Amino acid sequence: MELKATSVLLLVCITFIILTSTEVDAVPSCCLKVSKRIRKDQIRLAYKHEIQHRSGVCDIDAVILYVGKKRICADPRVLIHMGIPKRSHKPKRI
Repeated sequence: MELKATSVLLLVCITFIILTSTEVDAVPSCCLKVSKRIRKDQIRLAYKHEIQHRSGVCDIDAVILYVGKKRICADPRVLIHMGIPKRSHKPKRI
């Protein structure tokens, strides 16, 4: 009986550790296609952006714009309109 209770407790602890893992990007959310045309007002309203690189776990290069509650996948050339220079080097792998 004691072995059964210990096994259940161990299983619950492992499940809790997995569910509360602080590992960032454990399951990546990649853009599968990009919009080539983005309205300038959407670019101005973007409060945050991320750059998705093809060399990572995702298959295409993209800029992810966060506008309100929406997530817009845009062509990397959008960075020019945002006034952000495009970096030519590959991101560092951790």
